[in-house]
This record gives sequence, structure tokens and C-alpha cells, in this order.
Amino acid sequence: MQDTRILYAEQPVSTAEQDQVTDTLCSKTNAREYQINGQTVTLPVTVNNAAMLMNVFTVNAAKAQALIADSGFKVVEILPGKALMQLLAVDYRENDLGDYNEAAIVFPVTTPGERKPIPFFGALSRMMRGQLGNFVYRMPVNQDFTTHAGRFIWGFPKWVCHVDIDFGPKTAFAQFHDEGHAVFSISAPTGGKTIAKPQRAPSLAIRNKQAWKTIGITEGEGLSFKLGGQEPEIGEKHPLAMVLRNLGLPKKPLFSLSIRKAKMQFDGPEVVSIGEPFER
Repeated sequence: MQDTRILYAEQPVSTAEQDQVTDTLCSKTNAREYQINGQTVTLPVTVNNAAMLMNVFTVNAAKAQALIADSGFKVVEILPGKALMQLLAVDYRENDLGDYNEAAIVFPVTTPGERKPIPFFGALSRMMRGQLGNFVYRMPVNQDFTTHAGRFIWGFPKWVCHVDIDFGPKTAFAQFHDEGHAVFSISAPTGGKTIAKPQRAPSLAIRNKQAWKTIGITEGEGLSFKLGGQEPEIGEKHPLAMVLRNLGLPKKPLFSLSIRKAKMQFDGPEVVSIGEPFER
């Protein structure tokens, strides 16, 4: 995907047989059931085993807001002029949607009608309690089916590319390449034994000129956390890599974390017009 805009033309999923258009291949049977490219998906979708890693950065708030302005959301400033951005990767091992890898570029935001948190402690507190929306700016994956399901059910900006994840005993690594070009590579410590208690958090997306909000619940074991971390590698040619460089990367993260065995659950979305408040 070369387009860096919020409102972009969604590309078909290319396969050996044909180019697949998501909205042609998918349909909604009822409030709890979807038909995704010939397969039935029933809500809530459950993930029984996934390994994940994440780096959180401070970035220029004005530039981040300019990037996501068409979403109708507002980036959260942890400090005056500094917003938060997450680079993350997930290796889904046991999942209703299959075994696949996923990466994401995410911004904690407020939605229309939500009050802005107090910088730093207020922002961190709301984020840690799952009270801030996480706007999924981009969500590359490495398989077709999850691309269609993620787009059609939850509005996520998915497309197929290369996402490689290596979850070792001391360090986890993830690489995201698209159309032959590097976008980002991140790492995080592993080997922790802390239990991650269930946390409810909203994910936000923009698709078909509408705003989507999905509540997910994540818990797990083997949580590792570190202030700072290793500086990521950022590509030099891909447009998304240029977006990250414009925001100030590469630099060391504010903190890094991983979860060796995460469990997740995702229910159905709430969908509203861009700029309108969500009801829940």
C-alpha cells in the first residue's frame, strides 16, 4: 500500500486466481454472524494463543494530528506538543481467523465528544485503564482471509504484505516489508513471568468514509516490560516509512513490551459517520 491518506481507495486482494474485492466476497448474515469469502465467522471472535510485541514512542503532535485529521479523531498529547504512537506486531497462533502475522501503526486518540485527558499522568492513566481509543492507522497482515474479515467486520485498514515475527527466549523481533521495501523493524524484551490481567480497550478505524469502534479484551502470561528499548529500523523508500521518519523516527521508544501468550476477544463494532460521537 503506497497511499498514506486516511480516506484512500481500498485495493483488491490479489491472489493467483483473481483480484478479490472485499465487499463483493463478504456479507453480514445477522448481528452475530458474517460470511467472509465462503466461511462463516461468528462473534465474538476469540484468540486463544498469540505472541505480541510493541514499542511506544513520543512523536510530534502537530504532525501526527495533520496525518490523521480526516479521521475526525484527536491525538492525545502526553506532554505539550508530544503525542503517542505505537508500532506493534502480533503472531496469531490459535485464532478463529487462522494462523497469521500482523503489524500495526496506532495512535491513542480521543473521539468526538470525549474530553481531552490531562497531559502525562492523565493520558497514561486513561491509556493503561483502556479508556483511550487506539486509532489503527495501518494494519498489514500476511494472509488473505484475515484481510477480508478485518476490513468487513471491524473496518480495519488491512492489506497483504510481509510481516515476519521471531519470538525468542530473550528478545522478540518483528519486520514489516511491503512491495519489496522495508517499512519498520522493532524489538522488545521477552522472558518475563508477569501475568497481564484482562484489559478492555477500544480500537478505532476508518473505512468506507465511516468511523468504526470495536471493544477488545486482552489478557495473557509472560509479560515483559522495559523503559526505553532498542531503536527501530525504519525504511528509506516506502511512503509509510517516510511518514514514520517525518514523525521523528528512528529513535528509542518510550517503553517496550511483549506478551508471550496472549488471549483476546473481539466483539462487533459500532459504526458512525466521521465526526459523529460514538454511543458506547
